[in-house]
Amino acid sequence: MSDRIRVLHVDDEPDFVDLAATYVERATSRITVETATSPDDGLDRLTDDIDCVISDYDMPRMNGIEFLEAVRVEYPDLPFILFTGKGSETVAGDAISAGVTDYLQKETGVEQYTVLANRTENAVTQYRAQRRATQRKRDLAHEQDRLAAAFDAVPHPLVHVRIDDEPIVLRVNDAFEAVFGLDGAAVRGSSLDEHIVPESDADRSRDINERARSGERVEWEVVRETVDGERTFMFTNAMVTNEEGPTEGIGTYVDMSEH
Repeated sequence: MSDRIRVLHVDDEPDFVDLAATYVERATSRITVETATSPDDGLDRLTDDIDCVISDYDMPRMNGIEFLEAVRVEYPDLPFILFTGKGSETVAGDAISAGVTDYLQKETGVEQYTVLANRTENAVTQYRAQRRATQRKRDLAHEQDRLAAAFDAVPHPLVHVRIDDEPIVLRVNDAFEAVFGLDGAAVRGSSLDEHIVPESDADRSRDINERARSGERVEWEVVRETVDGERTFMFTNAMVTNEEGPTEGIGTYVDMSEH
């Protein structure tokens, strides 16, 4: 994302809006100001390239808050600064209720434009940070959905466990539910071994758990209780570790009767 900031400044006084644009651009090289002399003209000029809107309050046909509400229809989160000479607690309160990003009253002197430039930079910086955070969340959710779909699509039983004293079920795939006759939601949070390990294979299962806790990869034949009785599987695991050691793992069961 570019470091440049494009601002749309709307004010029905042409001389003032041009003067403000000149001094704001002098205050910081990051900002480029586009001007409009009416809310209708501002709406026509508003595009996805605009990073912030600055608006007067007292304008014909549509005041600054009404203009804000019109902007919010298409751009609900775009920074909007009310820069007005009509200052009152009522106007300020209405602006805040309408969702204005910032409120600044016009004053005399050029220093006000430096303040306006700083407020604009701060508003856009925060806006861009929020957009990046939102996009990261969306990307993460998409990746999780994609991995979940791939997890469920594997034809062999898969189980995702948290490594504790026993493997605690976090998720199973569709094949696991079908082969072992277990509902994934019902077994989530419980011991995997309690559901599928027969007494005849309990010692081997405990050995696998010990190796998993140490982060070791296992590829062993195991006997597990299924909907059709005890069956032999080739079990393999993949461990996820951090500085504290193994934390989670994926177990795969391949039915040996199919090979």
